[in-house]
Amino acid sequence: MAITREKKEQYVEAYVEQLTKSPAIVLTEYRGTTVQQIQRLRGQMREHNAGVQVVKNTLMTLALRRVGLPAPQEYLVGPTAVVYLPDDVATAAKALFDSIKDLDKIKIRGAILDGQVLDAEGARTLRELPSKNEVRAQLLGVIQGPASELVRTLEAPASELYRTLQAPLRELALTIQAYADKGAQANA
Repeated sequence: MAITREKKEQYVEAYVEQLTKSPAIVLTEYRGTTVQQIQRLRGQMREHNAGVQVVKNTLMTLALRRVGLPAPQEYLVGPTAVVYLPDDVATAAKALFDSIKDLDKIKIRGAILDGQVLDAEGARTLRELPSKNEVRAQLLGVIQGPASELVRTLEAPASELYRTLQAPLRELALTIQAYADKGAQANA
C-alpha cells in the first residue's frame, strides 16, 4: 500500500526534528536483523540519549537537504537505520559500537558529523573522540595549572619568595651594570 503525501511529510518532519537535535548521525544497514534486535539496540542507545530510527531513504534525503546537510546517496540505499547521536557524540558512539559488536548483521555505512560526511572508518573514529566530561576535565586542568602555581607562590614564606625573585633580579642588575660599564668605556 502506498504512503500518502501527508504521511510522507510527517516522516520528513520527524526526521528533520531528530536531525536538528543531533550533531552527528550514523547511517547503518540492518538487513538480516530481527525486530527484537533493533528494539534491543534502541533500548541500549536510549540509555545514552541516542535514537535509532529505520528510515525511508528518499524521505531522509529530503530531510537532510531541508536542514542543510549533505545527503550521501551511496549510504542511503537499501534498508537503512539512522542512529542519532546527541551532544556527547563520543559516549553515544562508544555505546553504539559496543552494542552492535554482537549484531554482525548491522553494518556501518558512514556518518555525518557537523555537516561532514564520513565513511565507515571515519564513523568508527567517532568513538575515539573525548567525551564531554573528558573535555571538561582537560579544560579544568589547563585552567587550574597556572592558578595553582600562582597560589603556591603567594602562599610561600617571604624568605622563599625573596629567593625565588632574587636570581632574576640579580641578572637584571648585572645586565644594567654591564651596559653602564660599556657606556663609561665608550666615553673614556
